Amino acid sequence: MSAKYTTVTEEGKIPNTYMTGDVFYKKQTSDIHPENTIIKDVAFEPGSRSNWHSNASLQLIIATNGDGYYQERGGAVNLIKKGQVITVLPGVEHWYGATPYSSYSHISISTEIDKGHGIWLESVTDEEYYNYTKS
Repeated sequence: MSAKYTTVTEEGKIPNTYMTGDVFYKKQTSDIHPENTIIKDVAFEPGSRSNWHSNASLQLIIATNGDGYYQERGGAVNLIKKGQVITVLPGVEHWYGATPYSSYSHISISTEIDKGHGIWLESVTDEEYYNYTKS
């Protein structure tokens, strides 16, 4: 006998209040996901990115397609490639998004969502965004 699971899907474009450019998401909640966890598939068009923000809880980012950028406040802009996993600790100010020439997508897993919502901050400036240099 196979188990039946309840799955609810929510999807759409993320408002430009939190993003620069076109960013889309799909969030699924299911009986089989761990409680107190949100899992989202997020897709960025070339040149699009999130605002600076911090999370109240742990976030894992799993790059699934294209090339992206990730930066923590005060650190270097890092190139993200398909298959890479990034751990974002609670309270760390950061941003992520697509490179200027490639779309980018990732799976975002946020745990312990009962600790509260993240804090959205200012937009990433063009100067910050274009500050990637190969190491």
